[in-house]
Amino acid sequence: MNKKAAIYDPYLDTLGGGERYCLTVAEILLANHYSVDIFWSGDQTILSRAEKRFDLSLSLANLVPDIFFQKPTNLDLVEDSFSSKNNPPPPASKIPLLIKRFSITRKYDVFFYLSDWSLPFLFAKKNLLHIQVPFVYHSNLFNFLHNLPKLALYKKVICNSQFTHDFAAAKFGDKCTVIYPPVDVEKFTPSPNKENIILTVGRFDNILNSKKQEILLQTFRQLYSQNKHFSWKFILAGGSQTTPDKNVFLTHLIKISHGLPVEFVINPDFKSLRDLYSRAKIYWHAAGYGVNQNLHPENTEHFGITPVEAMASGMVPLLVYCGGLPEIIDDGQNGFLWHQPVDLIGKTSKLIASPALLSQISSAAIKKSQQFSKGNFSHHLLSIINQ
Repeated sequence: MNKKAAIYDPYLDTLGGGERYCLTVAEILLANHYSVDIFWSGDQTILSRAEKRFDLSLSLANLVPDIFFQKPTNLDLVEDSFSSKNNPPPPASKIPLLIKRFSITRKYDVFFYLSDWSLPFLFAKKNLLHIQVPFVYHSNLFNFLHNLPKLALYKKVICNSQFTHDFAAAKFGDKCTVIYPPVDVEKFTPSPNKENIILTVGRFDNILNSKKQEILLQTFRQLYSQNKHFSWKFILAGGSQTTPDKNVFLTHLIKISHGLPVEFVINPDFKSLRDLYSRAKIYWHAAGYGVNQNLHPENTEHFGITPVEAMASGMVPLLVYCGGLPEIIDDGQNGFLWHQPVDLIGKTSKLIASPALLSQISSAAIKKSQQFSKGNFSHHLLSIINQ
């Protein structure tokens, strides 16, 4: 008889990095003879969309009614009979909800729950809390005592990077561990005919964890103006949750790119994105630039899946020295870290001027990317589940 697993991600419809993480967990559990339920009452095409976006196999996963419904800060006050996050339920006693939560979650062997640091009561045989976003935690005795019985229900608190782990440990203690996000590195290969393209990939918005594309466009303008015979193009690829013409931030980016050899690729599918990676030579990433990461770690890049995909495709990554990005590369060996745009310009110019150096770092980047493979992710995840 198959074991039963459950996944909960309240932000599933954003189809971002955290969603790829959780749905890859679902794919791995399916491949290891688990039946998998995903708690979701929103768009019922979400799994087919995710399969296309992330190239995952999720056809055997089941969407079941969401018993949590709101973002995790309000979990304990939510009834499961409402079908929209925009229609919150009336106040209800926590005791009946807790009983209902118990009766539903206890049937699962594994429950993988993405959280914003809240600790819901879960009663599966093995509960795994996943933390994607680091926050500064101010501990006190009341919070410690309040969380203690809930934390006892969890086998592990899984963080997406050491950077996230170091902040999360202040609240969750030694139950924290790190499993880096899964990257299908074997699906990314460099084209034998690389082009003079600098690429950045990230959603087009300037909310939490902004990708700072405006900084990169300003930097590219300076780089372009300093080279009389500049033959490189800058491509910005990413998702837009609204139609492009209604995306104010994207419209702003297009406006400030006027007069530059710049191209925007909006909502690319996996095949298109893989083609971009294969053809480009240099990868830029600026998420977290200008952020005081000790005060606002949530506004940094907590790991960085797209830089790893770029590396697997033979691109040389130039990543801002912030958040979890320094964990991805060894500076000067398989990529470069930068602090200010002037550093980014200087290191990019050095690579452009030296094809031999670019080729050397490219080869090292491909090798380094293997550390973040889906195979390694699966091994670490299953080792925790099977303990």
